[in-house]
Amino acid sequence: MTPDPATDLAAARELVMSATRELDGGTVRDLLLDALLASGVDATVTRVIMPVLKQVGDDWEAGRLGVVHEHFVSSAFRGVLGELRLPVQGAQARTVVLACPPKELHDLPLELFGAMLHARWWRVVSLGANSPMTAVGEAARFLKADACVLAGVRRSSFEARLPSLARLGRTVPLFIAGAGAAGLTEVPAGVTVLPDDLVEAAEIVDAAVRADADVPTIDHRSEPAVG
Repeated sequence: MTPDPATDLAAARELVMSATRELDGGTVRDLLLDALLASGVDATVTRVIMPVLKQVGDDWEAGRLGVVHEHFVSSAFRGVLGELRLPVQGAQARTVVLACPPKELHDLPLELFGAMLHARWWRVVSLGANSPMTAVGEAARFLKADACVLAGVRRSSFEARLPSLARLGRTVPLFIAGAGAAGLTEVPAGVTVLPDDLVEAAEIVDAAVRADADVPTIDHRSEPAVG
């Protein structure tokens, strides 16, 4: 009987959560790499990693887990992401700059989104949390970036920088994401607000920039999740 991918990912999610409770980094790594190889980046991120992050946060708020577990799971997931970042080369490769605006300190979801773009043959350059807008613009210009994605949970992080977003959006395809972006009542011309669904968001970035640059289509599902 062929294994059910949904069942396998559900089991992987529970096992990753169990290993997280035990602070067992080796097991977390092995489980995630197995899931990535079997199911790909999109499915592993959306059906294993993101649910575990949410559960860890919920359990911390309820007092069932400690701050150590939040730091542990963040570090463990970043380690696995680092193993995915193999060089992306060739005429079809594109470059995206990822960053969180000033005072936005949680960049792991954006890093996970970057892994999904990497699977679509993007070169991902991450500036991380609390990135000055001047640094984002400099990176985009220096790299001749094909796209830029900013993510944040606070609406004020974007509202206070609408002129900067407008300027940046005139130089590079600019996408903004997260609860902060979704809450905006005004979005500058040339700036696209991405949906909460990470797969849909990745397809929007990929398709929009691909159409603009006339890049040959790549079926990312046929690419290995891990090189």
